[in-house]
Amino acid sequence: MNDVKTAVVTGAASGLGREIALDLARRGWRLVLPVRTSTRADELVAAAGRTGAPAPWVVECDLSDHAAVRRMCRALAGEGPLDLVVNNAAAGGGADTTLRETNAAGVELRMAVNAVTPHLIARDLAVALSPAGRIVQVGSMGQLPLDLRDLNFERGYDGIQAYCRSKVALVMSAIELARDGVPVNVVHPAREMPTPLVRESGLPVVSTLDDGTLAVLRVALDTELAGVRGAYFHRFDRAEPHEQALDARARRQVVDWMESRP
Repeated sequence: MNDVKTAVVTGAASGLGREIALDLARRGWRLVLPVRTSTRADELVAAAGRTGAPAPWVVECDLSDHAAVRRMCRALAGEGPLDLVVNNAAAGGGADTTLRETNAAGVELRMAVNAVTPHLIARDLAVALSPAGRIVQVGSMGQLPLDLRDLNFERGYDGIQAYCRSKVALVMSAIELARDGVPVNVVHPAREMPTPLVRESGLPVVSTLDDGTLAVLRVALDTELAGVRGAYFHRFDRAEPHEQALDARARRQVVDWMESRP
């Protein structure tokens, strides 16, 4: 009987995602690694192999391309049960915070990668979860309210604000998905860690990758949290997200907008 557990971890080529993936590999988990190009995962695949875990499955997918994300989810859902999905990949505020970037379909990049993509992955992979499977969205304590009349942030753009808005949208998504029975939660793992996103921003590092990994894996694996859904965690403690995420009408508007993106 095959009792090896399987985890999908996005953004695992470096930083926090890499540490989460390697921790799971050390526990004997099989990794599924969505990356833009397979070579980005070469070092992680080699490191995971040294743990004795099953060989990772590397899946090429541009996570800013929502059509590609949907195709990836269909492929993963057809390959058997998943025990854990960690949506860790994120686009930061950018080196030039005045530069508004979009994906190929015209969706503002931070919202596309940080909110729409993890929403689609959680929604579409929920059917492939094992009975005890969970989905963890890596969020942030940095949260700012969305302009509900400008969800694509076309006016007065700022990259840091776009990042913080996307993290509120991520919590909104989790609450709405949980209402539909999806076992998903959001966690702020730690303050600024030594990740590419933080280095790009120029912010000082105040936490370790271990700090963040422990917080994410607690939400992912702690048996005491098995029945918790649609919650926001500030590291190890359940916390209140930005008040806008608690507005049911705003949540529905934002999630409807996300689901209608190309």
